[in-house]
Amino acid sequence: MPPEREVTARSVADLRNEFSWSWSRHQTFDTCRRRYWFSHYAFWGGWQAGSPVREIYIQKRLSTAPQWVGTVVHELAAWVLDEVRRGHYPPPDRVLQRAERVFRRQLDESSRGLYRANPKRHPGLVEHYYAEEIPDDVWEAKIQDGLAIVRGMFDNRVFLRLTEVPDRIREVEKLSQVRIADTPVWVSPDALVEDAQGGFSIVDWKTGRAHVSEAVQHQLSVYATYALQRYVRADSPPTAQQASRVKTLYANLRSGEHTTFDVDLGGLEATASLIETSAGAMRALIVEGTDNDVREEDFPLLPEGSAECARCAFRRGCGREPGQ
Repeated sequence: MPPEREVTARSVADLRNEFSWSWSRHQTFDTCRRRYWFSHYAFWGGWQAGSPVREIYIQKRLSTAPQWVGTVVHELAAWVLDEVRRGHYPPPDRVLQRAERVFRRQLDESSRGLYRANPKRHPGLVEHYYAEEIPDDVWEAKIQDGLAIVRGMFDNRVFLRLTEVPDRIREVEKLSQVRIADTPVWVSPDALVEDAQGGFSIVDWKTGRAHVSEAVQHQLSVYATYALQRYVRADSPPTAQQASRVKTLYANLRSGEHTTFDVDLGGLEATASLIETSAGAMRALIVEGTDNDVREEDFPLLPEGSAECARCAFRRGCGREPGQ
């Protein structure tokens, strides 16, 4: 598992930074190499109090306001589905009350800097870390936006359908690993459900206003490969008949829209090729003769003035913070 999910008093000494691939890691690598270095190498060991890289670890755990809203909504969706699987259907009003408590508590804790003592327990916001002057009414608007998305869950046909078939839900945000293109790949589908014909559907929740379908399809294809190996017991490579037993879709809880993708051999092969190329480029930067050591200088910064830097949690370490 990723190290921040694994750390315990007994296991700290045994932790190793081992190479693996994930869709989010690929996106970071493709966007900014220096950010990739911060996210996957420079922070290592920073979860321990007094670590010389503690500040980098804190930055790694930060979220922007839109990311924070999306995370809270995802966690609430998972909570509702888990409750439904236990035989309890939380009324929408109760879910909204819970959502508002979470939003307001986390916003308050971030504003007070509690994440500095425990970044895992207390989410921190980039806007607070960098002391941005944001009026209270703007924060209130963000909370109301999040609550509107939560309300939208209960009007979303995909979400409502899942609540009607709790016995078919196999996984809700379960972190697992699958091997694709000879690479260990981390996956965590928002929901994986068995259909009535012996097949499986994989659901990914979206909360933003715009998404690139091609990128989402690749992400879902990674999940489909996992489902084929875990549940269909597919051969490697799978047959066309096995692949047809899996469907993927993403549902936008903000707009209520959803898009379904059929799984076929061509799509699975394209995703495996993407992973092979992406992981190969990442591995090429590992120092020869080491398991997973890299050099900072091999991960260049984006050009000065790049739009990506403006909201990046690591901009202080890069010297891109205003006034530096």
